[in-house]
Amino acid sequence: MDPLSFLLQPPVFYPIIPYACTIFGGLFPGRMILIQGVVDSSATRFQIDFQCGCSTRPRSDIAFHFNPRFSSSDAHIICNTLRKDHWLDELKFSGAPFKKGNSFVLLFLFLTNKVKVSIGGQHFLDFTYRLPLTDVDTLGVYGDVTVKEISFLSSNPFHEEMTPYPFCPPLKSGRADLQKNTAVKDFSHGSV
Repeated sequence: MDPLSFLLQPPVFYPIIPYACTIFGGLFPGRMILIQGVVDSSATRFQIDFQCGCSTRPRSDIAFHFNPRFSSSDAHIICNTLRKDHWLDELKFSGAPFKKGNSFVLLFLFLTNKVKVSIGGQHFLDFTYRLPLTDVDTLGVYGDVTVKEISFLSSNPFHEEMTPYPFCPPLKSGRADLQKNTAVKDFSHGSV
């Protein structure tokens, strides 16, 4: 299998936060988004929003708001939906395996009626959609986090069996044939 056949759009490396980008083709059942990053050492919170557009006035609806918070001794995650500029009832998930200053790997697996989220390769939560998945076309990342990579996947690149909920170690993108040395021009001395 071509290692790039599971990518739906080019990965994003080290985006400046806050960051928003279009999800090419929107979300649909079976789509996965893998995010690798580091929680800032002084973090109070960060969020990953799966949005219906990128408007700020009026604010776009947010189909899935994933919001780790670090105000107490243990990290917890708030999940919610923003519809017509009003937040719906939030869900709180305690015991999140995030630590300030530590790296993480998040996998969002979008199914027909819910999104499944794994942290560090372990399932952590399910969130049932409150807005149509087909309306989501934008990913936003905000807050106290450094993102190393965002990958947009159409299938599980890690196992031939294509398990419905994969274990995902950090994605190693790039291909050896793209890393060959090429001639570099040295313009400082007028030579090639």
